[in-house]
Amino acid sequence: MSKPWVHTFIVVVAALGFTANLAAVPVDFVHEVRPIFERHCYECHGEKKQKSGLRLDVKEMAMKGGDNVGPNIIPGKAQESSLIHLITSNDEDEVMPPKGRLSAAEIDTLARWVNEGAIWPDGVDRVKLADKRDHWSFKPLNIPAGRHSIDSFIDASLGKNGLRRSPPVGAAQWLRRVTLNLTGLPPTPEEVGAFLRQPGPDYAAAVERLLASPRYGERWAQHWLDVVRYADTHGFEVNTERPNAWPYRDYVIRAFNEDKPYDRFIREQIVGDAMGEDAATGFLVTASVLLPGQIGKDEPSKRLARQDALDEIVNNISQTFLGLSVGCARCHDHKFDPVTARDYYAMQAFVAGVEYGDRPLRSKEAETARQKAASLKQKLALIDRELTRFIPSAKSGAVRPMINARENVDRFAPTVAKRLRFTIRQTNKLEPCLDELEVFTPAGDNIALASAGATVTSSGDMVTADRHELKHLNDGEYGNSRSWMGNESGRGWVMVELARAETIERISWGRDRLGKFTDRLATDYLVEIADETGEWRAVADSTDRQKFDPQATKPATFTTAGLSREEAKQASALMNERRPLEANLKTTEQDQLVFAGKFRAPDEIRLLSRGDPEQPGESVVPAVLGAFGTLTLPATTPEQQRRQALAE
Repeated sequence: MSKPWVHTFIVVVAALGFTANLAAVPVDFVHEVRPIFERHCYECHGEKKQKSGLRLDVKEMAMKGGDNVGPNIIPGKAQESSLIHLITSNDEDEVMPPKGRLSAAEIDTLARWVNEGAIWPDGVDRVKLADKRDHWSFKPLNIPAGRHSIDSFIDASLGKNGLRRSPPVGAAQWLRRVTLNLTGLPPTPEEVGAFLRQPGPDYAAAVERLLASPRYGERWAQHWLDVVRYADTHGFEVNTERPNAWPYRDYVIRAFNEDKPYDRFIREQIVGDAMGEDAATGFLVTASVLLPGQIGKDEPSKRLARQDALDEIVNNISQTFLGLSVGCARCHDHKFDPVTARDYYAMQAFVAGVEYGDRPLRSKEAETARQKAASLKQKLALIDRELTRFIPSAKSGAVRPMINARENVDRFAPTVAKRLRFTIRQTNKLEPCLDELEVFTPAGDNIALASAGATVTSSGDMVTADRHELKHLNDGEYGNSRSWMGNESGRGWVMVELARAETIERISWGRDRLGKFTDRLATDYLVEIADETGEWRAVADSTDRQKFDPQATKPATFTTAGLSREEAKQASALMNERRPLEANLKTTEQDQLVFAGKFRAPDEIRLLSRGDPEQPGESVVPAVLGAFGTLTLPATTPEQQRRQALAE
């Protein structure tokens, strides 16, 4: 049986080979090429539909090409033009048109036309591209003469339908409505009575009183927080808490109550870190985001996650401040509004140095909290140093408390250490878990903290996003949701590398200082230290304690058992003094962090094909949407200056 495509192939080879062009007259676009496009291509690549972003009824768009393989037409090079490849392909999954092949003569005409330079005369297109900026949403309101209020528009629309507004309500009902509207609360009986007792109700004064109420900001900030998608959690499947997101919420409430000018309100939310409103940049990271434990370890997964994070920031900015979605331009030019893929990635470049995360809050209140925390820590350190006199040292032969899930202290003779290793040889159940490993000097300073320059390593980690991660071992926060978990059942080790060799005398560790979990507890362990020579030496282990009893579930507390009456009295007094200080410190430290974006050197932003990070194109510099301005910044512009320019 003969195969029609064989004849087609022979004809096309002749046309593409540059050696046998039988046509003496150049191909005419209007009379020969366009009719082919009309018969076979416009249905999918015309005015109403542009599959793969390819449009063939307008010269400008046809020469630009589609999303994936543009340009599709390369003048003078039919062999390299995907248009010709697709109409001659033998692959049923890619051949165009998908239903009914072009004839050999039609293919020959198109191939010769491309080789002759793809001549497409100007002014012959039957349709013109609409100006995407000519859209009602980009035009100012046309207010008819004499109409200067919202009521006039409402009245006009009601009138068209033969309707009119309800008559005005009485004074008491008006006060109820306006109070609910401005504060979210009904007026009190006393407020209603005072309002009605006036000779003539002062409506303006009532509104001013309500606007001056703190409840006004709390009520109306809710609407703004909805717009920017604010939440106290991260979103997605795990939806873990964002405990330090609240400063942005409070900033918005304060901005409403202060009647902050809108232009400044915009600037502060994009670059408040340069304007004395550090918490305001919480706006940039209000959207949901994948956490480290939800992202694959391979580089493509990391690149995709970064793109998703930047996408949320760009969408937040455009939707909030422009009332315009630019998200679809991540993959292709918008069809109906003037937003191109280049616009999208140029917007990305403004925020390419922003990352989701907590950072120290720079404010007068936070600085005051830091000073208070330092004072509280100093007081606690003095108490703890005194309490260590009542904790038996390892290997002393004295009876020590049984291991418990909340907190355990191992004290030993003061010794110089550069590293400390905590090896778990057995647990009461499953993989081991530690919420914090603290290493103290004789002065009571915890030098194992990451903020003190210490680093941690482990035998292996079982990661759950923002819950079980190695970094939580020395982040200064307690509880199961801020802990390290090993990846081997019943065993594992963690090591703290101190910033420098220092004298230490005790460690403190726990499974869950908040007392909610008791499984995964190290019941057989070894504590070793090494100085700068690197030689390890054991200083404590689980044999120093009472034998572990799995039935003893009562929360562990400091015990005066075994102490003399006078020692017990002294220790109890110290513990009574310590408890309120510790609670106060926890609250004070929470006031020093803000989930408002971390800022670093910007990533290089490239125009991605179909939004795929694995198909990067040319580099893109920061620039505003092309339809609305010409601001463009050099690629060398520092991170904060990019956001400042965008805000302006």
